[in-house]
Amino acid sequence: MIYEEMTKQIREAAKRLLKEGAVDVILAYRGGGLNEMQVPFFVKKPEDAELIEWGDRCYQNLAPYVHGLNKKVGILAKPCDVRAIVQYITEFQIERDKVTIIGVDCIGMVDENGNARPGCSECRVHKPPVYDEYIRDERAANLPAIEPKAGETTLEENLERFQKEIDKCILCYSCRQACYGCYCKTCFIERDMPDWQPAEIDTGTKITFHMGRAMHLAGRCVDCGACEAACQSGVNVRYIIREVTKFIEDAYGYSAGMDAEEPPALLTNKFDDKEFGFLGGERHE
Repeated sequence: MIYEEMTKQIREAAKRLLKEGAVDVILAYRGGGLNEMQVPFFVKKPEDAELIEWGDRCYQNLAPYVHGLNKKVGILAKPCDVRAIVQYITEFQIERDKVTIIGVDCIGMVDENGNARPGCSECRVHKPPVYDEYIRDERAANLPAIEPKAGETTLEENLERFQKEIDKCILCYSCRQACYGCYCKTCFIERDMPDWQPAEIDTGTKITFHMGRAMHLAGRCVDCGACEAACQSGVNVRYIIREVTKFIEDAYGYSAGMDAEEPPALLTNKFDDKEFGFLGGERHE
């Protein structure tokens, strides 16, 4: 019943925005996907808004569809989708006045077996940080806080875990293709100069790709889980990106996609920024 009421509100908002000419198209979800999954849906006519659906199977991040779309766009966005859109704005990839955000509360997405989708079980943001239209879910206000896992691991244990994950990788780039933040026209791993990728895919090449991608997402990952969900080999190196994200949050107090007016931490340089040394170096403040 809750999702039905939210769907009704979303449809009404979509119809109104299209009738008023506030947007040319609305990105939303509709039914018809595999295993009853809701799939991306481009709504161009007010009457087509009746096909919009909202539920716990709307897990695909719609933000990448906005990137490069030269229209006035409305988008139905979960909190992680909103954060991705905000990052596009702060990185000058889209203009704020060309996107209308229908922000919706989210208590988490599930797969066909009812299990939490990647990114959802540890999600800390259940309400959209930025929106133009707001669809409330009262359940989002009562979710328990996510407690960080206690305990530390050794360098050897971390290396063993990483090597096990890398061994699964076939370097198909599904994680990159699914990631909202990987929008470079030519990925660093595929550039001719320097030639990062040899003819035979070896462990070193796979490590170069995954570590390079983790560094490129430093302070930018919104933890939507799209990369892990897209991987058919079961590779999970998202935990590395989460550690980099935590480092940025602890060091600079910056969380990706929470404020469209705040520039990304690694795109700014202040004289009072903290400086860090690694591999036994000292931290200077």
